[in-house]
Amino acid sequence: MELQVRHLRVLVAIARAGSLNRAAGQLRLAQPALSHQLRRIEQLVGDKLFDRGPRGVRPTRIGQLVLARAAAIIPAFDELDRDFRGQQLAQGDVRIGWNDSALASDVFHSVRHLVPGAELTTRSDLSNSRLVTQVAGGCVDLALAMICGPRSLSAPDGVRVERVATEPSFVAMPSTHPLAAAPVVDLAELAQERWIVSSCGDGCRIVFREMCLAHGFAPRIAHDVDTLRFNLVRGGHGVCLVQPTTPEMPGMAIRPLAGDPMTVQHLLVWRADHPFAERFDAVRRAGVEAYDRLAAENDRYRRWLDNGVA
Repeated sequence: MELQVRHLRVLVAIARAGSLNRAAGQLRLAQPALSHQLRRIEQLVGDKLFDRGPRGVRPTRIGQLVLARAAAIIPAFDELDRDFRGQQLAQGDVRIGWNDSALASDVFHSVRHLVPGAELTTRSDLSNSRLVTQVAGGCVDLALAMICGPRSLSAPDGVRVERVATEPSFVAMPSTHPLAAAPVVDLAELAQERWIVSSCGDGCRIVFREMCLAHGFAPRIAHDVDTLRFNLVRGGHGVCLVQPTTPEMPGMAIRPLAGDPMTVQHLLVWRADHPFAERFDAVRRAGVEAYDRLAAENDRYRRWLDNGVA
């Protein structure tokens, strides 16, 4: 194994932070994991790079030498990377990462319109943190992500995270369910239900559980899935949270939850230095308009927005 640019970035982060704990937070790593990385890097270099003390860490003489080299190497590598990605874009390639957002198709259309001639390719990933990492690393040019609750999406410097829409979560249930005839469902009424949830992680499971506990019950998670949720609902195997713009289908009823106990944010993510950054901001504005259209075209959701009753 040889010393790589990513190792130099770790060393620079540690030196700037002055402590492993602060550097771990900035790098979004656990402190033991960063300590292990540092030991591996020191093994590669063949010498100690930082002196540890009660007030933090300080570069050794060899560490100062390596950091001085890193100060020249990292900007040069970043410039090369930007030139390479710029060349890729000049060839008309726009790569989008996305998860389960109902806005995906409209975002794709907007990119085709605002970046004419682009060869559009997409990749799905239910993990928001992985989508952010893919944007930061240049694996995708634009990401469409969804996060549960009012929290923010963590992103490194140089990565823009812009909200397109915030919406309430509705609940999908079998059309034969006793509550299917109700215009609005209180979450506490679903305390004994078997829940169908996504296994994507990224904190949504925690937000979901906290929401249920706040309404007096611990959810019974019967099905931990990434796909086919609606088939399970229609088959009578449980209930699940859905986007309010989701169209109803035979065998399934969708109802709003009283008080909107769960909200979801649709976000667009891109690098601030991306050659198409201004166009991606236009994609965001188009996404806002597209969401308004989706809401207006869904009679149930429109009535809920207008009157609070579906």
